[in-house]
Amino acid sequence: MVIRSVSLTHVRNHEHTEIPCARDVNVLTGLNGSGKTSVLEAISLCAIAKSFVPVPDQALIQHGLDDCTSTIDAIRDLDVPYRVTVSVRNGTRKRITTAHGSSLTPRDIIGELPMVALSPDHKSVTFGGPAERRAFLDGVMAQSSHRFTELLYEHRRLLKQRNAALHSGALMNGGSDELDVWTEQFIVVSAEIVERRNRFVADVTPIVCSAYEAVSGAAEVIGIEYQPDVATHGALVPGSQLLSAEVAEAYRATARMLRSREAARESTLFGPQKDEIAFTINGGLVRETASQGQHKSLLVALKLAECVLLRERCNERPVVLLDDVFSELDRDRCARVLNRVLSMGMQCFVTTTEGESVLKVMREINNELGGEIDISMISLDQGKATVSVKTGSALLHSAEAA
Repeated sequence: MVIRSVSLTHVRNHEHTEIPCARDVNVLTGLNGSGKTSVLEAISLCAIAKSFVPVPDQALIQHGLDDCTSTIDAIRDLDVPYRVTVSVRNGTRKRITTAHGSSLTPRDIIGELPMVALSPDHKSVTFGGPAERRAFLDGVMAQSSHRFTELLYEHRRLLKQRNAALHSGALMNGGSDELDVWTEQFIVVSAEIVERRNRFVADVTPIVCSAYEAVSGAAEVIGIEYQPDVATHGALVPGSQLLSAEVAEAYRATARMLRSREAARESTLFGPQKDEIAFTINGGLVRETASQGQHKSLLVALKLAECVLLRERCNERPVVLLDDVFSELDRDRCARVLNRVLSMGMQCFVTTTEGESVLKVMREINNELGGEIDISMISLDQGKATVSVKTGSALLHSAEAA
């Protein structure tokens, strides 16, 4: 996928901004608060129906207004045009429009425009708790599989219904039959999620290991272990293969074991919403033993692996968003990331306060790849964008002269 233009209306501090996009690299430069990240959020809104940073949808709307809109015109890898418009309005559901209709839901567009984002906010994937790692894993899987997207939505619905039944005191008030119905549906969906997560982790681990070595230049041993919550209750022995039928039986045993505790707490105490994905380096847990540099290298490796997997499973090159990574990563890591992304033929959007520094890195990469990178520099100031008239070699040569 290659984005040809991005249009933002009332997205944060953008009144109305239209940006034509270069095929390879688009450098968004300006001072902090100038609206650089907002452009990336507009792209994210059209790709996964929300911002790539954890903020409520309403935070995207310009202060004092009721709605905002983002539109992307793109071309698929098979030269088929793709256009999507997403509008967020206070108090109502998003309005999503593509060539397929004007009353679409987020699940209808997730995966259509594959996207990989890397920002300082994503450091919680390796530093934070299980929820951040689950969100990362599920986000990649949802973009690469419509079935998994449906499972996540269905799991959320069934968990809400089951908790409501528990909260109403179904077990205490003779309503156990109702709870049993919700429990069985919840178990069937949860078991398929576990099977798919387990298989995905097995597939992604060697790709992450290869990317980590390329980014860090180190020969450290990286491990990723999927730890389903159902295994912690003793009803399932973790192994290399988890079949949904076996997982479902383990969940049923767990549900019986936890029945009285759930009745007392009025809440579901098992399920994939409690799973963990453990990252290790040389046998030690990353969140406990890794250095700052190892954390950064692993996060980059995870994002590069995401690029590979989405390209393979979506049959479409993902668009890569790099938000302020030059202030977070050292120059060598940034250069390696950009080199890998461009060598895979992926379009990239980079935000930075130091545009000329990025162009110098691009000049070196251009020489390494032996080609002519199509690049555009977009300067932003208080939500207003000025697109450089220089593109391609002109920008790269000006960087060299600087």
